[in-house]
Amino acid sequence: MRFVLGSLLAALALVAGTGVAQADPPKPPYPIVTTWADAEVRTCEALSCPVDHVIPAGTSSIGICWTRGQTVYDHGIYNNIWIMVSMNSGGRYLASAIYFRGDERANLPYENDCGPY
Repeated sequence: MRFVLGSLLAALALVAGTGVAQADPPKPPYPIVTTWADAEVRTCEALSCPVDHVIPAGTSSIGICWTRGQTVYDHGIYNNIWIMVSMNSGGRYLASAIYFRGDERANLPYENDCGPY
């Protein structure tokens, strides 16, 4: 998984560095996750981490992988799964899986575990 993640981030950095505009986001096999409510994207998997930006409800993004972190309670749901979403800057940005459609991992495969950092 780390090899795939590293390859994906390297490819994104290469495209971002070329100055070539991308008309469409990458197509699957990269998993797509979609928010059903506004999702605060943070720099780590805890509510104490800074918010980098917000993904508006109904927006689709690349879901790189999932990991466990601080348990979040919102909209009557508890969950400790966080989704790493892609960013052109190559940084590590995560949002609580509560805000994504699908199962407790936003329908990301179990094998897409980010692992400990």
